[in-house]
Amino acid sequence: MYRYLILLLMMSGYANAHEFTPTYPKLKNSYVEGVLYTTMTLFNKRPDVEYYQFNVFDKDWNKVPFAMQDKTMRIKHLEKKKIDVYIREKDRKEVKYICSKSKLVVGGSSKTSISSRICSKIK
Repeated sequence: MYRYLILLLMMSGYANAHEFTPTYPKLKNSYVEGVLYTTMTLFNKRPDVEYYQFNVFDKDWNKVPFAMQDKTMRIKHLEKKKIDVYIREKDRKEVKYICSKSKLVVGGSSKTSISSRICSKIK
């Protein structure tokens, strides 16, 4: 049985994804009263993707209001970008996840692509 598992792992293809760190961000006070923030870093390792969308969710995966420079950003292949995410202090107890999702540009080609979503859990 283990031989098949090892064989399957060896035959598996390499999956490109993006990096979204830190894994467990901490919210800090911002310069605006009643607003918290954290700084996230996104590194685009996907040559087929240049746009990423960001969202904030509660424990039940409902969207929570937040602010940032742009909720959809262009981040070129092998580019790293720091992103500040702002959340109202009154929403602090609801917020569980900050997520980034690759956005695929739909073209006329028949090439198949996979969208990736990476979430960080608030401490």
